[in-house]
Amino acid sequence: MDGEELRRRYAAGERNFAGLNLRGANISGSNPAEDIFVDIDLSGINLSGADLSGTILAGANLSGADFSNANLTRATLDLCNLTSANFCRADLTKASLAAVELRDTNMSGADLLYAEITQTQLGNTNLSGAKHLSNVDWTGTKVSNLVLEDGTVIDSDHDW
Repeated sequence: MDGEELRRRYAAGERNFAGLNLRGANISGSNPAEDIFVDIDLSGINLSGADLSGTILAGANLSGADFSNANLTRATLDLCNLTSANFCRADLTKASLAAVELRDTNMSGADLLYAEITQTQLGNTNLSGAKHLSNVDWTGTKVSNLVLEDGTVIDSDHDW
């Protein structure tokens, strides 16, 4: 399914898109807030600027996805593959990212106020300029080669 088909189905009132393959679709600027995209292949999708507040993306393959400037407030991204995803300047306030893959991920300038990034591996993740890191729940998260908000780099394995 491509982005146009998704928009058509969305306009027709469909809100549960669990299990679909939207790999590489471009739905930037869309507003699928509070929809359900469980166990779906969204690798390489362009969601820059999208309003995804309250959206459930649990178990989705979001590798290489572009979430730059997206609103992910209260979104559920548990068990997702977020390898090489771009969250530059995204709003992740109160978002849940439990047991996700955050390797080679750009989170520079992201707002992480009260986000839950738990039981996760952060590797080669850029958090430079990210906001509210001290308010994040990092329980069980391990990091390596992490660039922090002030430019500090954590090079070796480290429990947050």
